[in-house]
Amino acid sequence: MAKKRKTRKQKQLADQRHTFTHSTSYAPAPSLNAATQTFKTPLASETPQISVAAYPYLKKDLSKTAILTLGILMLQILLFMALKNHVFVIPGLSY
Repeated sequence: MAKKRKTRKQKQLADQRHTFTHSTSYAPAPSLNAATQTFKTPLASETPQISVAAYPYLKKDLSKTAILTLGILMLQILLFMALKNHVFVIPGLSY
């Protein structure tokens, strides 16, 4: 049985539904001189500022990862040195 294909209109409606952005409306605070009130619109070229306080877990996670990685590397170096100096021997493995 043939697969039902979408029509062009269905595809356009789906594209509109996927690209729909929610806009929030707000009432500005009343002021005496509302005619001269200007609103700053965000520019696309501005990069958002990332605050360190926004990611409190990042420093902790990175430090845990660094400590674990250094521990594994130290263990590998110690194992290599022990095998190279024949402190203990693994059968079938020669250095």
